[in-house]
Parts: sequence; structure tokens; C-alpha cells
Amino acid sequence: SPNKSSKDLRSINVTKLGKGCFAEVNGVCLASAPQVPTPHKWNACDASGNTTDADDLAFMSKYGISKCMTSDYGTDDYWAGAVELCGGTSKMAKESDLTKIANYVYNRTDISADYIDGLTFDPTKATELGLPSPNLVLWSGEEYSEYRANYRAFNSDHTAWNNYNRNNSDVLVVCLGD
Repeated sequence: SPNKSSKDLRSINVTKLGKGCFAEVNGVCLASAPQVPTPHKWNACDASGNTTDADDLAFMSKYGISKCMTSDYGTDDYWAGAVELCGGTSKMAKESDLTKIANYVYNRTDISADYIDGLTFDPTKATELGLPSPNLVLWSGEEYSEYRANYRAFNSDHTAWNNYNRNNSDVLVVCLGD
């Protein structure tokens, strides 16, 4: 005590003692591999994404959510579940973080927030980050509306920044570490 790299810990994957990083990409500390969030269920959300329900308001305040998901889109809010899993929107990847990850897994430096094609997904680098094979989508902590949130798609030959319905169960989340 205290543990020291290459003395007490001999894994080549341990690079930042005490930082809470599963992996680090271009300065972005990922706390864990991508996960499927459990959906959050709202109690009483109106068509504009507002609520007067005390539990809903407390949840929104605790995790930094502006709007609850209107029941017109069902009861399963996977984006809000991702926010809860990470401990708040501030502990989720932003557009710039997901763009850095995209630049890494596509071996580029010129990917921006826009759609870009003609890319080659690097499965070795993706595996280092715990990303499954291409054709995956990662939530950001950026809320778009009462029923949509921003994401980045990673496909075999292209990537894009866009927004999805918050009730989409196919989107994964990566949480940020300290």
C-alpha cells in the first residue's frame, strides 16, 4: 500500500491508478465498457415533457435532465436510464468526446460532428474500448427534446452525430470517469 503500477499491479491495461478509467482515448476517460441501460419509467409526463410529479422532478434535478419523456412515446426512457446509470448527464460523453472516440476507432483526425463516410472501422481499437463490432450507437449526455437525445453512430464505413427517440433500446452508453 499504496499500489504502484508495475510493482503491485502488472496488467498492461492498468494505465491510470486512481483515475477510474477503463480506457482513455485522446484525453477522454471512459469509466467502463459500453452498457445497455435499464429504462427509466416516468410517473406523469405531459406532452411538452413537463411534470408536477415530485418523484419525476427529484429524478430530473438529481441527474440534470430538463424534460421527462412524454407518454406519447411509451413508458421506457432508455436515455434517462443511461443518465441514471452514469450518475448524471455530466458523467456521460458529450459530442466532442464521442467524436474523439470516432477519430480513434477509424484511425482519423478529421471526423467532426457531421456525417462522414468512406471510413474503415478498426476492430482492434474498438475491442480495446469494449466496443462491440461496428453498427453500434452510443448515447451522449446531451438532451435534444422531451423525446429525443443526441448520439453517435459507429458503422463499418461511416459515422454520424444525430438524435434518436429516447425509447430506443438499441443504444449503448459509456460513462466518463474522473
